[in-house]
Amino acid sequence: MTALPEPPRLRAVTEEHDPLERDGLALVYAALERTRARGGLDRLTVAIDDASLGHQLLSVPRAELPGPLDAAADWSSTPRLDEDVVDVAILRALCRLALRGAVRDESLTDQFDAVELALRHLEGVDAVAADPGDDVMRVQAPGGSGGDAVAHGALEVVRGRFDRSVVVEVVREGHDAAPAAASPISWVSASPFELLAVRTDQDLGELEVHLGGGEVRTVGRAPLGDGLLGAARATLDAWHRRPGAPSRSVGWARTVESAVDATVVVAVALEDAGRVTVAHGIGEGASPFDAAARATVDALSR
Repeated sequence: MTALPEPPRLRAVTEEHDPLERDGLALVYAALERTRARGGLDRLTVAIDDASLGHQLLSVPRAELPGPLDAAADWSSTPRLDEDVVDVAILRALCRLALRGAVRDESLTDQFDAVELALRHLEGVDAVAADPGDDVMRVQAPGGSGGDAVAHGALEVVRGRFDRSVVVEVVREGHDAAPAAASPISWVSASPFELLAVRTDQDLGELEVHLGGGEVRTVGRAPLGDGLLGAARATLDAWHRRPGAPSRSVGWARTVESAVDATVVVAVALEDAGRVTVAHGIGEGASPFDAAARATVDALSR
């Protein structure tokens, strides 16, 4: 969406001093991280209720959104631990007080933490994952929340605060894309969008497509094993995360040409919600995935 400054430190767990001597969000994440490390956990999440922020989920590692948490549950861990191993009541109380202090006194937070607090203030947001190393912030909202409203609010929070670009993703619980609005909304830049990157993760078996346009940058994903269709769908996933983007689906995607110099040409067809073909696109790239993503962008631009 827009930009983040280099944070003054990489979070409390990298401080030279005891991180538990910190305040605000730094103390929250230090306490959670200490508990996670001692329990040998992959992930730890606690739920708290704050008078200003409402229901909030706090999770470590900080760069990851919380795992599944039942509505009535106040904590979860991966792998699952018994409550007598983790003193959840004390941990939640500490997190609640530290968060309350950060909300009431902004001097207890650095600039990076202040952005997270501002994002948590947005109506419908119950979790924020931040990874300054990868220039990514993820905002989680429950399934019934308005995706466009949250995205708009997140843009306003980060606009003008930072001096380098980052990806800001709005993720619905269950990892569903937010439903698109019926028509574009006024704050979306009219600048044409472009393909920024196509990345593959062999370990996760995932394909990732980054789109950018104006002040909005979005990321879409699909299984790596889905081939050309997966690349086109990942591009559409990123497209649908742009507020006001009309709904589109992939009709087909196929290789048109494979040149001797390894250049690949791919064509795609896109359909509307009524399964009617509304656009065709063609793209050339150094790999089939890159070509399919470019072809999808070409179709979306028509």
